[in-house]
Amino acid sequence: MENSIIAQEHKTENFSFAQHFVKALIGALYYLLLYIPFILPYMVWGKAATRLSSLWETKSLSYNEDTASYPMHTFYLRYVVDFIFDATMFLLWLVGLIMTIKSRIDNESMEILDMITMLYTFYIGVVGVRVGKEIVFFVLNTLVHWFLSVIGNIGMLIKNMWLLNIVIKRKD
Repeated sequence: MENSIIAQEHKTENFSFAQHFVKALIGALYYLLLYIPFILPYMVWGKAATRLSSLWETKSLSYNEDTASYPMHTFYLRYVVDFIFDATMFLLWLVGLIMTIKSRIDNESMEILDMITMLYTFYIGVVGVRVGKEIVFFVLNTLVHWFLSVIGNIGMLIKNMWLLNIVIKRKD
């Protein structure tokens, strides 16, 4: 396995108050108060909506024995990885709005701040679902691939040991 650096801090010049303070303050406020809590969830939701739309246009989520060696496996893998996560991200806001309205109707004493908190939790929830999708990608692309490679290498080792055993027996 190759040695690769996953995270590394950027090297910077020395701090100059006049040059860096205002930019750092604006950057910190932008990312902490605007980008991460509001823009990022919208971007994640929009990408999920785009993928769902493309999936619908191409009708690529279908069972087809002609194009795959393992059609059921291919269908369910695409169903879970390509559809379920994106559909959950896309529908999360609608479900959140409906649940918030229902909670308000059931509990008339519900405060506005509680409603906003409930809506915001669903709004930011798309990021959590996206993280879950990336974990599935990591498991499939890295861990499962590594595991199958190890199994294949063990099989090659056993085969080569068996062939070596035949060669040694013939010499005797």
